[in-house]
Amino acid sequence: EADLDYYWDRHFKHMSAYEKKNENVYIYDLDYTTFVRPKLFTHRPRFNWSLFKFEWSYDLAWYIFWDSFLVSLFDKPLPLAEQMKREIKEGLNVGIFSARSEKWFSGLWVRLKIGKVKFVKFRPTSDNTPDHELKERYLKECLDEYSFFQWSPRILAWDDKQEIISMYKENDVEGYLVK
Repeated sequence: EADLDYYWDRHFKHMSAYEKKNENVYIYDLDYTTFVRPKLFTHRPRFNWSLFKFEWSYDLAWYIFWDSFLVSLFDKPLPLAEQMKREIKEGLNVGIFSARSEKWFSGLWVRLKIGKVKFVKFRPTSDNTPDHELKERYLKECLDEYSFFQWSPRILAWDDKQEIISMYKENDVEGYLVK
C-alpha cells in the first residue's frame, strides 16, 4: 500500500504542472503579437497616379522616423494583450521578449501599456542579431538570471514568426504562433 501511495503522489505531482498556473512562465512578443502600431506610423502613403489613389506600403525608414515615445502611446492592443494583462493581475510569471530596439522610454512604455511584468528584454542598441538568435539569447540569459525560469514546470511563449516558434520548441518551450 505504501508503494501505491508513492506512485500515486508521484503521478499527481508530475501532473501538477498542468494544474498550477502560478509556477509557469509566460513569454510574449510585442509587435504584431500583443500590440500593433497604427498604419500611419509604419506605412508610407504614396500616390498612385495611374489609379489616382493613395496606397500604403510598409517602409522601415518611415517606421524608424516615427519611433518615438508619443507615437508608441498610439500602439493598439491585440486580443492576446488582454490575456497577458489578466495573467499579470493573477500574479503569474509574465514577461516580454521583444526585437524592438531599446529606447529611453521602453520600460516606461511597458509599465504604462501593460503593467508590471517580471522580466523584459529589448534589443540592445546597434545589435543586428537575427530575431530568432536574439530571443534564444534572451531565453538563456533568463534561465541564468531568474530562479523561477529554472524551476518552472512549463515555459509558454507567443510570437508571430515561425522561425522563433521553432527555436522555442528546440529549447523545450511551448511556442504558439500568433497570426
